[in-house]
Amino acid sequence: MGMLQHVRNGGLALCVATGALVAAGPAWGQDAPLFGGFYGAFAGGVVGLEDAQIDYGGAAPNGSVQYYAGWALSGAVGCRVLRHWRLEVEISHRENDVYDVDPGFAPDGSVTSTTYMVNGYYDFPVYPVTGFVPYIGAGVGRAQFTQNLEVNGGTLSDSSSHAFAYQVIGGLEFPVIPRQMSVTLEYRYLAATRPLFQDMNGFFYHSDYNSHSVLFGLRWAF
Repeated sequence: MGMLQHVRNGGLALCVATGALVAAGPAWGQDAPLFGGFYGAFAGGVVGLEDAQIDYGGAAPNGSVQYYAGWALSGAVGCRVLRHWRLEVEISHRENDVYDVDPGFAPDGSVTSTTYMVNGYYDFPVYPVTGFVPYIGAGVGRAQFTQNLEVNGGTLSDSSSHAFAYQVIGGLEFPVIPRQMSVTLEYRYLAATRPLFQDMNGFFYHSDYNSHSVLFGLRWAF
């Protein structure tokens, strides 16, 4: 009975809190930064790549690639389509140098990606209370890759490819001038559906692309 009472009390508290948030929602939304307008955004930061598999599908021995941390740049234009929802189109570029190619020695090279994405965001309506706006988002689009791999004193691959790309986003917006300009801090996970490359011997292989980025940005209203 004690446990049941705690559950009931917790449920009642949750209902009361939810009701308070719903009731306060319109008031919070009145001060939403950039509410109702178009905006531009620019961001830059660091990107880490997960280890990538080189999968020949049985045509040749498989391998793996490790990368150093790299850099990322992103530019976007968007608009607020509902009170707390935004939609934007984005172009971003990421680059990472090769740390290791296994099997082999004397590894070198890099991988770059340029993505063309459509993103949707939800801004949590807490700005007057917290002084900042947490947001989450997701996007889909197309990624263009260039992969240059050197190992054992020669070039293994110098090839380009493209694939379907998707990303999930979480961030914080800090208004500098409410409704006009904000700075942002966000995390992005970007992945693609195993682009297909060709090595210098003419063999085709798939390689993974899974990245984690931390970006600092600026957003301004038109």
